[in-house]
Amino acid sequence: MINVAQKGYRGEVEVLELFENLNIQAMRSWGSDGRSMRNAQGKSYKSDVDIVAMIDEWDLKIQVKRRKKLPSYLQFRNCDLVATRMDRGSWVYILQEDTFKELLKRCVSLGTKV
Repeated sequence: MINVAQKGYRGEVEVLELFENLNIQAMRSWGSDGRSMRNAQGKSYKSDVDIVAMIDEWDLKIQVKRRKKLPSYLQFRNCDLVATRMDRGSWVYILQEDTFKELLKRCVSLGTKV
């Protein structure tokens, strides 16, 4: 049986490496607790922040979740992005990895302020 903490750690390392491979500065929180990291103003991040990627002056806060299986309605068939939301909630967007990498590359190469 796989250790859940090890599985989560490996997922965080994979995401961290994605940013590093794109030459985007990123850092992983100690113990998966964002309060162990500080932003440019010296304030701690919230506890649910696993990784922070620094793109220009934007701190992209990331929470990493690994699942054995996604619900069927969140699985990609012919699309690059899935948009979903709870009733009266905000939209959540899920991207294919290749789409996410391409967007990051374009943002960084254009110096886009998000």
